[in-house]
Amino acid sequence: MEDIRENIVIIKINKSFCEGMSENELYDVTQGCWKRKIASVEKADYALSVVCGIVKEIYQIDEWLPAENEVWETIPYNETTDAGSIVFKGRAADEEIRKKYLDHSVAGLFKRGEAAPVKVILKQQG
Repeated sequence: MEDIRENIVIIKINKSFCEGMSENELYDVTQGCWKRKIASVEKADYALSVVCGIVKEIYQIDEWLPAENEVWETIPYNETTDAGSIVFKGRAADEEIRKKYLDHSVAGLFKRGEAAPVKVILKQQG
């Protein structure tokens, strides 16, 4: 994955992922709730949904919002655990970007023991 040229956020969903999830379920567990400041992720153009180091889906990010402003189809908002979290709104990325990342490993981008579920990689300024 050394040929990353886009501004991306890698989102590890290991604990939330189940084989056979619907597209909506995968989107919902990827988009949030993340304990980050919007400023730390707002330059990312794409979100990579990652399970055990492998990219399962790629989303083009339209915007980041406080989690309490979002309604999910498949996951209820939990005020106790999700307060102060953020989510992104987006859609499946274009086929060109999907081909580049889908089913590829990004495990090498994480240091051994790195536990944070969200990692931002900025390659382009703007």
